[in-house]
Amino acid sequence: MKKYREKLKNVADGFAETYSVELYMREQPIILENKLLENIKKYCGNVEIISNQDTNITFSFTDYVLEYKNASVPVSIMISMSDEEPDGEKLKRSLEQSWNYDKDRESIKNCKIKVIVTDLMAIGLEYTKRVELFQKALYAIVELIPCVGINFHITEQVISREDYLGNNPLNDEYDPLFGLLNVRLFNIEGKENEYIMDTLGLSAVGLCDLQCHFKNLNTDEVSNILYSYGYYIFDNPDAVDDMKAIEGISENDKWKCQHEVALAEPERVVLDINPGKEFSSESRY
Repeated sequence: MKKYREKLKNVADGFAETYSVELYMREQPIILENKLLENIKKYCGNVEIISNQDTNITFSFTDYVLEYKNASVPVSIMISMSDEEPDGEKLKRSLEQSWNYDKDRESIKNCKIKVIVTDLMAIGLEYTKRVELFQKALYAIVELIPCVGINFHITEQVISREDYLGNNPLNDEYDPLFGLLNVRLFNIEGKENEYIMDTLGLSAVGLCDLQCHFKNLNTDEVSNILYSYGYYIFDNPDAVDDMKAIEGISENDKWKCQHEVALAEPERVVLDINPGKEFSSESRY
């Protein structure tokens, strides 16, 4: 157990035992299994189809294997088609926190078909390998399945197909957390210029999210700090155990940190950032 979990061990950890996203589309897609298999191989290496049914197809990734006492189990990813209307509340939450989604929002709300991409048996993978596999496989799928947008409901954000395909995992400038990390913004009712901002996505892969409850600060600058330290934690997961302060907006700012229960759902332990008395909420002091 991580050090910061010991004092808050009764709090949910926010970990995603299965990771999934939803592709929204207007019409039933035509999925050519063999063509899709070849495209997934292009990004993920050794892959085979282990199940092919009317509404779902499952791929096994033999380069990503979990070793158990009596068996070796490859990680799988399942593609499921559904003509059930997308969950309106889930989509609404994601659209509210999708700062870079500049497409017609009514268009995605009117989609009647969704394709769900889910990892299976990936819970035991080292987190960077899990992220790597999911992103590469999803990229290969989105390349061949036209959609209006992708709902990363675990991180509460919608990303357009065009934007997602602009982040090719084979390119040097590839961002492994694109879609898998979001910074959310919440207004405090009845309070002027007071907000809660947090990251969402790190806890889902076994790391620690961040939050900041503040007033009278530029939200874009706080967002940049949260993203920067979110990526730092992804690259240095053990650093968060002993992180007592971070650099604030200016080089001279030292904002204290401590682990607390998240102020905004989902319940999880986060690294809470205190921007100092001048910029903190009155409830902190």
